[in-house]
Amino acid sequence: MAVFYQGLPCLRHPTLTPLMPISMTLPRDLVLDNPLWHTALTLWRDPQIADACLQLQQSGWSVSRILTAIWLATMNQSWDGSEPEGLADWRHCHTTRLRELRQELDKEGPCRELREQVKAAELAAEKVELAWICHTHSLDCNNMSGFSGYNDDLLSCNLRAAAPSNSTPAESKAGMTLLKQSLAKNGLHLSPEPVNGVTPS
Repeated sequence: MAVFYQGLPCLRHPTLTPLMPISMTLPRDLVLDNPLWHTALTLWRDPQIADACLQLQQSGWSVSRILTAIWLATMNQSWDGSEPEGLADWRHCHTTRLRELRQELDKEGPCRELREQVKAAELAAEKVELAWICHTHSLDCNNMSGFSGYNDDLLSCNLRAAAPSNSTPAESKAGMTLLKQSLAKNGLHLSPEPVNGVTPS
């Protein structure tokens, strides 16, 4: 696949993320239709929440990490920001590059259809990311510790863990505040779904 990519001139555009070795292997038993994906769909239906996530994305945040932070908060779980080995590389090689390609294409005109196809591929890549994350938390809860219930402090803690390492404190605080306000204003009415057959109390 890496060799194929290197043969495509558009993927060697100077404004795109440089190619890097693909050193990750997806678990074979990923389930794309999973509780984290359902949570993502619920959140994304709210324009204010979606806009807040996209604003954070423009500051370097990963939307999949933001969604993970919120999902785990609804599961009454704290998160230290850790991810399965290879996921960050996979995100960089696929999701991020597809997003950059989409942004290079005009929304209107002859490239409109192509842009929509790239956008669909980007969404599919994010869905794989979320499946990988959900799969990891179904199998390994070493980076999760139980809380008695969802609360604002727990969400704040998880969002801080989701922040990119190069994000400034002021930038992160402003983005988190906007997102939390959007969640609070519209209500975080998410029913926790079972993970590995267990629904948190």
